[in-house]
Amino acid sequence: MSRNKVAVFGVPTAAGARQSGVERAPLALRQAGLLEGLRGLGAPVVNLSDLSLFPYRPDDAHPRARNAEVVACAVRAAADEMTRAMAEGFPLVLGGDCTLVVGVAAGARRHLGQPVGIVFIDANADLNTPDTSPSGYLSGMALALALGRGARAVVEAAGADGAVQPDHVALVGFRELDPGERPALGELGLALPASATRRLGMRVTSALALDGVANGDGPIVVHLDVDVVDPAEMPAKTHLTPGPGLSLQETGDLVTALLASPRVVALEVCELLPERDPEGACARKVVELLTRALARRLRG
Repeated sequence: MSRNKVAVFGVPTAAGARQSGVERAPLALRQAGLLEGLRGLGAPVVNLSDLSLFPYRPDDAHPRARNAEVVACAVRAAADEMTRAMAEGFPLVLGGDCTLVVGVAAGARRHLGQPVGIVFIDANADLNTPDTSPSGYLSGMALALALGRGARAVVEAAGADGAVQPDHVALVGFRELDPGERPALGELGLALPASATRRLGMRVTSALALDGVANGDGPIVVHLDVDVVDPAEMPAKTHLTPGPGLSLQETGDLVTALLASPRVVALEVCELLPERDPEGACARKVVELLTRALARRLRG
């Protein structure tokens, strides 16, 4: 994998989401100038385009694990494309809903042939399972699915033992936790809520997150759900998580610090809802964040 090339692909999936719309985010980010911004950094950009659509559906026939078969298809497709992208450069993966992380981590592990960790930057822990989820939508189970817990079809799409191990995960920036998610927190390598993240500062938080992924200083995927940003600055979301989130500046500082580490092998961004961003202002903010973080990466 070339450190000085960026390989971009999108996974337009709303299969795990609460509603349709997030599947249009990869296109919205491209229209907001993502590729031009990356090319302006002076590094080669490999545009791998976007995969096929994986649609939302309410799937009332399976209220505990909605649309699992389509989510599994998206996971397999993302994992396959990750192996291609990692051969081309540093993958920047555009989602789509949070279940994308399962395929991205599984594909990275397959390509590298070693355990992969995740720094999961999200306003929600996404540690529910069909037994604990209040809604049955798999985006709220994304991290649990990556750990091999939950809907069998999705878990098997990533590999029978899960894409990652619990102590290979650092959960950062969360501000909402369902009761059924609490027992799993103690198994993770790190679980740092938004309030502690802000108090410690982004540089310290980055160091703690990297250290908390206990895969022997091995490779790490960074997952960014834009909901980690305070809704006052990032309203383009399906569900606005209550409570004060990180500022856009703090989020950018955190991702930039993480991408400076050679352990980080991919970045994915999820859950932007273009229909709540009719002028494209939020998409442009995300593009600026990604471009700044990757500029630091490429300089290293």
